[in-house]
Amino acid sequence: MSNGKRRIGRWILLAYLLLLAASTIVRWNLPATGELMPEQVRVSLPEYRGEEPTGETIEIAYRDLPANRPDAPVLVMIHGSPMGSQAMNNMIEQLRGDYRLIVPDLPGFGGSTLKVDDYSVLTHAHNLRDLLDHLQIDHAHILGYSQGGGVILEFADRNPEMTQSLIMVAAIGVQELELLGDYTLNHAIYSTQWLLFWLLENFTPHFGYIDEGLLNVAYARNFSDTDQRPLRGALERYAGPMLILHGQNDVLVPLAAAEEHARLVPQSKLAVEPNEGHIFPFTHPKWVKSKLEPFIKKIERGEATLRSTVEQGSSSNGSNPAGQLAAATGKVLLFYCILLIIGTLISEDLTCIAAGILASQGIIGFWPATAACLVGIFFGDLWLFYAGRWLGRPAIKRAPFKWFLNERDVDGAEQWFHRRGAALIFFTRFIPGARLPTYFAAGVLRSPLKKFIFYFMLAAAIWTPALVGLSMVMGQTFLGFFEKFEKWAPLAFVGFVITMLMATRILAPLLTWEGRRLLLSRWQRMTKWEFWPMWAFYPPVFFYVIFQGLRYRCPPLFTAVNPAMPEGGFSEESKSAILDGLKEAGDVIGRWESMPALGEDRLGALEAFMKREDLTYPIVLKPNEGQRGEGVAVIKDREQAADYLNRCQLKVIAQEFLPGREYGIFYYRYPNQETGVLWGITDKRFTSVTGDGENSLRHLILADPRAVCAAQFFLRRHAEDLATVPDKDEVVVLAELGTHCRGAVFLDGSHLITDVLSQKIDEISRTYDGFYFGRYDVRAENDEALQRGDFRVIELNGVTSEATWIYDPKHSVFFGWKTLLRQWKIAFEIADQNRRNGFPPAKSSQVLYLLFHLRDREVFEA
Repeated sequence: MSNGKRRIGRWILLAYLLLLAASTIVRWNLPATGELMPEQVRVSLPEYRGEEPTGETIEIAYRDLPANRPDAPVLVMIHGSPMGSQAMNNMIEQLRGDYRLIVPDLPGFGGSTLKVDDYSVLTHAHNLRDLLDHLQIDHAHILGYSQGGGVILEFADRNPEMTQSLIMVAAIGVQELELLGDYTLNHAIYSTQWLLFWLLENFTPHFGYIDEGLLNVAYARNFSDTDQRPLRGALERYAGPMLILHGQNDVLVPLAAAEEHARLVPQSKLAVEPNEGHIFPFTHPKWVKSKLEPFIKKIERGEATLRSTVEQGSSSNGSNPAGQLAAATGKVLLFYCILLIIGTLISEDLTCIAAGILASQGIIGFWPATAACLVGIFFGDLWLFYAGRWLGRPAIKRAPFKWFLNERDVDGAEQWFHRRGAALIFFTRFIPGARLPTYFAAGVLRSPLKKFIFYFMLAAAIWTPALVGLSMVMGQTFLGFFEKFEKWAPLAFVGFVITMLMATRILAPLLTWEGRRLLLSRWQRMTKWEFWPMWAFYPPVFFYVIFQGLRYRCPPLFTAVNPAMPEGGFSEESKSAILDGLKEAGDVIGRWESMPALGEDRLGALEAFMKREDLTYPIVLKPNEGQRGEGVAVIKDREQAADYLNRCQLKVIAQEFLPGREYGIFYYRYPNQETGVLWGITDKRFTSVTGDGENSLRHLILADPRAVCAAQFFLRRHAEDLATVPDKDEVVVLAELGTHCRGAVFLDGSHLITDVLSQKIDEISRTYDGFYFGRYDVRAENDEALQRGDFRVIELNGVTSEATWIYDPKHSVFFGWKTLLRQWKIAFEIADQNRRNGFPPAKSSQVLYLLFHLRDREVFEA
């Protein structure tokens, strides 16, 4: 990413923050209640949290629609979620005049108070009772649609004397037939949904639009706050008349739920709309009226069917404690399969895990779930193949391909194809990160379609049932274990999904040798601290530096350690300025020269330098202000040099390539002392592999016990040569630079320190006035040459130099921390003496600027 793009990114971030702030202010000033619809009024009622009042009041909006005659029955209509009472409008138009209709907006919806303490169906039941008390209604027929079914069941259970009848319209009820059938799992999903909506509402500049939309926090809280487990008992205890209306093809509340409710309430009447799903009250309100009208008339005539009047043998005494989920069939099964197919286009592994969870709950059979995933995987992978065939390599640089495809990975995939053919398609299913570039490359190389389909479907046919089946088994185990810890269900559910995703990254690679070696590479980098990223290793050192800064009452004091270097060599110090400062050391410094600015004839300047100094390729090019080996390259020919110089955004210096072994020599001298200290030596070894005349370079890298630790780096660096087969006993050097993060092995070479070497380093250091602390990178023919002071200096680093011998595999992480803490203690002590001698440290603002500027810097043009 170029600096220009980063600046654009900053402006976008600033604009986002300003919009978010403005949106938040607007939302703070939004009304506490929604807008009233025609015929609605509001009343203030107590707010509840579960069974208990909170001591606060809320506003309930409702419609009280009169009947055509004064003795008409009262019908209360309770909406579901996410819509308010406007969802009942079609039914209202059919029933208006025949009944006195009481149609409230539940708290959180419509014109009622939008933000309340509890959105559960239990709390809504208390709100409903208070509303009917306010209207002086002693008894009524109560209709509940969808989530409203839970409200009316809780209401009837606590207020049987006020309940003339219950009408369950596509209504929820027993927990076991809701969503995935298990409270723990359902609650985890609902809580996750609530969290996502909360994040969306609070971190998206929407100016209240989402708050007023259908899908929002109130909708999500309605489900996450509700516990449906008590509803089975409410159904078993309900003694009055009940009408159950349901759609045959309901995918949100399955028909099995209505059938279970009818079984638990033997006096109930069940009517099924044969052609509709969950929204039949909107689309077929006349059908609802045709069933509801004779039901209520019969009750009004005193002919109600009660629990006490039915045969005892048909009633449920709870002997079947949990009506089991019936596997989906027909249109409902098709609905779930379509969802799974679409899901695989987003994440194949995550969708297979979801399919396993659905199968574990009996919502969908194992084989339909697996087949749906396979269909989605087939079309998704086929699309990737044809994208490569039709659009070709240029597509990699465009969205959406550039989001998940890397040009180097595609290069490598093409190389593999030339050697291993289409069978590679099969194995990449089990190699992390290889499938996408390989399938795309197969299209680019116009691999035969039939052969491609055969191999990738063979692999998918093995992997998909295995992952769905494992998720199914693990899902059952998960639910049984966490039922005892239901309050942790949301975290446990997220943990389960993450665990399963991690398992896919382990199980698939285990099926191939290459996958196992890549897993070993990851394991080595996690368990061997020398490979830990800076954020994992450096916190103790960082806090120690802060401590030392506070101790000396000057956090940036360390920048005074080397007055000769800007900020002591903390960041972006000029390598050319440092090498120029060492010019009095003579030929011990490798020959070098600064290149002109970008846009000038850099290549001509390089060739002039090489001619003047009688140098040939290879030559070293590096940024003048580099960090940790970033941008350093060993250039082998003129073409590589031209490419590097055209792309590098920073100032560049050219250096002669010094042969031999590379070492890091750490030196320091207190200003009040005449002689400095050669503190330690790092013996840098360049990782290499030896050919056997049979296996490719890729195989040799993965097979080598050291190279495999940096496999990802080496595979990217040598992408163009991975398919080549080195000759027997041919040594292939994988890392040509003495940088640990680029594959070099660092060994503790402190045993190489001699008086002669110490004196030579001290003499060189004293030629650079104002240098007291840092690390030389040098090259020598061998250990003996180094010990007698026969070496050449590549570069010198300042205060942020590391005592890199800590990365010797024989040292523990505690040795590393102890050494670096001592290093920084010495740096502060030297800096303090320099401050006393009149060399002030940098300002804190300058240090912070360098930190952020370093993050923004790009070495090469994007």
